[in-house]
Amino acid sequence: MLLFSRLSARVSFAGLAALLALGIAAPAAAQGMYYKEILKDGRYYVFNSEVNAERFESSGEMGVAITMPGAGPNGATVVGDNERALQLFFFKHNIPMVVKDPPPPPAPAPAGRIHGLVFGDYYSFGSSHLANFNQQHGFWLRRAYLGYDHRFTPAVSMRLRLEMNSNGKMAGGSLTPYVKDAYIKWMFRGRHGMTIGIQPSLTFEFTEAVWGLRHIEKTPIDLYRADSSRDTGISVAGPLNAANTLKYAVQYGNESGNNAETDKFKSFRATARYETNPGISIEGMYGHFSRAGNADRTTGQIFVGYRAPRARLGFLYTMQKRKIANGAGPDIDLNIASGFGVFDVKRQKLTLFARVDKVNDPCSDCSGIDYLPIANSAPFLTAIAGLEYYLQPSLRVSPNIEYVTYDDPPSGAPKPRRTSVARLTFYWAW
Repeated sequence: MLLFSRLSARVSFAGLAALLALGIAAPAAAQGMYYKEILKDGRYYVFNSEVNAERFESSGEMGVAITMPGAGPNGATVVGDNERALQLFFFKHNIPMVVKDPPPPPAPAPAGRIHGLVFGDYYSFGSSHLANFNQQHGFWLRRAYLGYDHRFTPAVSMRLRLEMNSNGKMAGGSLTPYVKDAYIKWMFRGRHGMTIGIQPSLTFEFTEAVWGLRHIEKTPIDLYRADSSRDTGISVAGPLNAANTLKYAVQYGNESGNNAETDKFKSFRATARYETNPGISIEGMYGHFSRAGNADRTTGQIFVGYRAPRARLGFLYTMQKRKIANGAGPDIDLNIASGFGVFDVKRQKLTLFARVDKVNDPCSDCSGIDYLPIANSAPFLTAIAGLEYYLQPSLRVSPNIEYVTYDDPPSGAPKPRRTSVARLTFYWAW
């Protein structure tokens, strides 16, 4: 009779295992069918993990556990290392106690992600100092990005991104892809990171994040070609305090944008930032760019931004000193002041924005700006204004205008004709 009783208990317990395997296969597979029961000090300790059971037997420590006072035989307390262990215990002791299945394990984060965006305009130039832009109108794609991010480990990740764009000088031609980003990033000592490869340059990245409307127009230091948005090199960045409000970054690179290097001259950039979001943020930047013939450039920038749930404001001042190659002329200063405001009338539905840039010196590189050529003979002011309507969070249209007006050239030459362009900008991302 005793033998029959033991056989019945074993058959019943085996039956539970079969039922669990059939009825709740996914959680059982995740937790396993291991079971061990230990009676100690009048309490039942039950385990669905062999590792947990061994730790308890050697140290008396349960770790994370579920305690059910008075639920066991004769009112004993039952302590299980998870829900599956408690289910097995109550079935074994024929106690009609219901224990919910354990939650399924979280799905692993995807190791890779494909992403991209496209933006362009229907544009109409009312006037321009260049004949091939004056009164011109049509469609163009200003940017098309396709990228792939991959995480090798929690601390090591990479990005590869291609870019295509229309010719921004009214010269025709097809869109040709090229590498925009190609870098690997290693996080060390918590939140400090080292990045190697073609990567965003420090001079524009934070300003770009606060402005947030690159599809409308670039940030001033990038637009007026005081520095490139990308460089090939190495950077280190991270927090300076536990609250993560004080941050630093340094970068050493080729100063060749995302192009291959052709000379021995290099760039150095450094930033220090106090950042809150929402709230006020302040960033100071220093950059030195070595060039052939001692035509070095030194840049300093201060940016003050304010971010609130429905508004962003920013002001920056950039000064760049440019030496003339081989001392063939006096140094040139480039001074840029800019202020902008972005206001969400209805979040992710309708946004208003405006920006004014004042460049207080002739800008020798501005005649090569894509999509908005600016005369290089006189100081100028650029005004940008418009609204953005969200068809979906990642699909937007924006009627906007840009207007460039000039001061008198210091050389006494005639004042350039102003530039005005109206655009209907379209943007989508995935």
